[in-house]
Amino acid sequence: MKGKRWTHELILTWFLLLSMQPLQPLQGMDPDPEITGRVIAELIEALSVEEASPLNFGRFFIDGQGGGTITITASPVVDRLAAGNAVHLASGGNPGPAVYQVMGHPQASVNITPPEPALLMHATNPAYRMVVAEWTYFPPGAAKLDANGKLTFYIGATLHVESLAMNPVGIYSGTYNVTFAYD
Repeated sequence: MKGKRWTHELILTWFLLLSMQPLQPLQGMDPDPEITGRVIAELIEALSVEEASPLNFGRFFIDGQGGGTITITASPVVDRLAAGNAVHLASGGNPGPAVYQVMGHPQASVNITPPEPALLMHATNPAYRMVVAEWTYFPPGAAKLDANGKLTFYIGATLHVESLAMNPVGIYSGTYNVTFAYD
C-alpha cells in the first residue's frame, strides 16, 4: 500500500505544482483579431453604340379618309405590314428596322431601356405629325455581347397614320432615345 500512497502523493504534488502556474491564453484567441483583406477592381471597355441604319417605314400612300398603321418587325429580315383600310404600302424608300452595333466587354449582359413614343414631323409643316410607338427588339429579352464584345441589335415599331387631311403627302422624320447599359 505504500507504493500506492506514494503514487497518489506524487500525482497530488504534480497537480498542486501545475495549478500554481499562471494560466496562459490559448494561441489564436486574440480578443481584437486583425486580418489584411484584398481589394479587386476590373476596368472594362466602355459600352458604345453606333446606328448602322435608321428605322425606316418606307413609302406608302393613303386613299380615302381613314388611317391605319405600318409595322416594321425587329428582325434581320425586313418585314413590313400595313393595317387599316386606307394605308397601302408602296415600293421603295428602303424600309427596315433600326440596326445598332453595340460594342463592349465580351460576354457582358446589356440592359436596353426602350424609347418613349416618338413624333415624326412633316418636313415643311411641323404641325402635321405621325406617332411611332409599340417598340420591338431583336434579340428579345436580355441582350448579351458575343465573345468579341459585339452585338447587332434591331428595333422595330409601329407608325400610326391619320387621314390624308391630317397627314398630307411629304417626308416625315423625327428622333427617339434608346439607352444601352451594362446589366
